[in-house]
Amino acid sequence: MPTVTVRNLDEDTKRGLQQLGALHGRSMEAEIRAILAAAVRTTTAEDLRATSAADSNRPGLAERIHQRFVDLHLDGELVIELPDRTTTTRPNPFDDAASADADDPAPR
Repeated sequence: MPTVTVRNLDEDTKRGLQQLGALHGRSMEAEIRAILAAAVRTTTAEDLRATSAADSNRPGLAERIHQRFVDLHLDGELVIELPDRTTTTRPNPFDDAASADADDPAPR
């Protein structure tokens, strides 16, 4: 039989499941199995189609990203303050090692 692990279950929910199980004379695990089985039994194909249709009407990732950043645009111009570029560059830490290898005539 397959195993399902539920992570990050808050303490109130866990305690409630334990209490429901005790009320019905079964363990918390047996109570969870009963709840899941009842939920699957009462879900119809029509329910699944309705859920799928509702999900298809939800905006996609690109639309959600656009909505998040739409306030940054004014009259088509992007309004983001960019910091000034610096002209300093960081030295390459491998320059010394590469030049030392080039000067070394003996192969390793």
